Amino acid sequence: MKYFLFSLALLRGLCAFAQVQVVQGNNSSQFKLSKPVGFTSFTTANANYFVLKRTEHFENINTLIVADKSGSIITDKEIRINMGSFNNQSGVKNLLVINSTPVVFVENRDKSAGKNTLTASTIDDNGNINTAAVTIASMDFEKMSNAGDWYAALTPDQKHIALIGKSPYEKGTATQFSYFMMDDKLQVTGKGAFTFAGNDHNIHVANFLASDKGDLYIIADDFDNSYKYPTLYKYTVGGTGIIIPVMIADQKLKNLSYIAGLSPQGDLVLAGYMQKKSAFSAGDPAAVGTWIFNSSKTDGVKTFNFDKGITNATARNLVYNSDVCFLVGEQYKADKVETTASGPAAANFEEIYNYTHGDIIVTGFTADGSSKKFDLSVGREWTAKNFDQDLTVASGTINNKLAVVFNDQYGKYIDDPYHKNLKLPVAVLISNAGVMDPPVIFANELDVKVSSYTLYPQFFSNDPGHLMVLSGNSQSIKTVTFQ
Repeated sequence: MKYFLFSLALLRGLCAFAQVQVVQGNNSSQFKLSKPVGFTSFTTANANYFVLKRTEHFENINTLIVADKSGSIITDKEIRINMGSFNNQSGVKNLLVINSTPVVFVENRDKSAGKNTLTASTIDDNGNINTAAVTIASMDFEKMSNAGDWYAALTPDQKHIALIGKSPYEKGTATQFSYFMMDDKLQVTGKGAFTFAGNDHNIHVANFLASDKGDLYIIADDFDNSYKYPTLYKYTVGGTGIIIPVMIADQKLKNLSYIAGLSPQGDLVLAGYMQKKSAFSAGDPAAVGTWIFNSSKTDGVKTFNFDKGITNATARNLVYNSDVCFLVGEQYKADKVETTASGPAAANFEEIYNYTHGDIIVTGFTADGSSKKFDLSVGREWTAKNFDQDLTVASGTINNKLAVVFNDQYGKYIDDPYHKNLKLPVAVLISNAGVMDPPVIFANELDVKVSSYTLYPQFFSNDPGHLMVLSGNSQSIKTVTFQ
């Protein structure tokens, strides 16, 4: 692992020549950023779409934020549906943007009819759900606790949606799947069913992705004694299903953290960090290197060692830029704060965590993942309690380089003891050869000492050449575009 240190004098001298600019958009009318449990973004020719997901009293709530290319927010609305009753439940399964149109997928489990039905509804520019829902398919079930599940994925061309239904599981049998392919008019263009030979247990779907080629990638988490590893269940439309355990060949190593994505060729890529196997390990887990898997390759998981162990390494993003695949991660941990609340009070008590965000870690692989080009680390250290969206990192491409955008400490760059602990937005560019430019700071452009807005790098969308990141205060949000 290589570490790069810059003196403040050098930073100030070179930042003026860095090729990053920042543009602020208009703020929303009234919007309070709540703590979500998930996030996705979509980029189209006309707008950037942010989908913030959270669960509240068993209801899946999606907040849809739409910003035009100038950065003006034109929609910021919670997408909610009627949950129904105990034996006739409805819930949002996913919200995707297909060819510039947001579409919400809703599952209805009706015990009296014995049907689990999936429908799709478009959402207009004001965030209103179209009441004329399109019924896609249904599956039969007997018990509400085993009613099957639906999953939806947008293909990289953003013009097709792949849907799979996992039928209610019967013990000792192969998990049954049905699939449906839809175009941007929400018309079903293909459908069928599949299973995986050799599978006789329930597949717990952790992630679902689909390529433009008709490849359906189901990722499940399996266990080998005390540790978890991903298993790929791949089905190609018109073909057969195959099962690939994504395990490290070296029996002394195990998967620590990973992230999934599609390569420009439509192949599934899993990449992350690995650690040594141990019956007992005190202290924070140390990553001893990286690993990467490409579904188009036959040589399994490739592993690469660090020069030194990195504690709490957590994978965050995969970014492709020409002949390089960047794995972006950070040193991160979340420690749950134990509470003594019990009874009805415990049911309504929000879980509290102490968060630690350390160095940002960047690994460059060749585009196919066959070899590693470099490891880099960007120094950073933050702690927080119960809210840490401002301490994460955004990543994408700007000026044909990897860009990482994050909040750093004001005092690291500017000699001002009265404001040294302010959050200062910073951008760092890294070339495909692993050359890191000096950080670019935005103290003046974003009026850091006066503005009430804080950059939230967790919520970002990447256009080629642009990173649009949400910024917020206690009442509203706006966009900040790095270009």
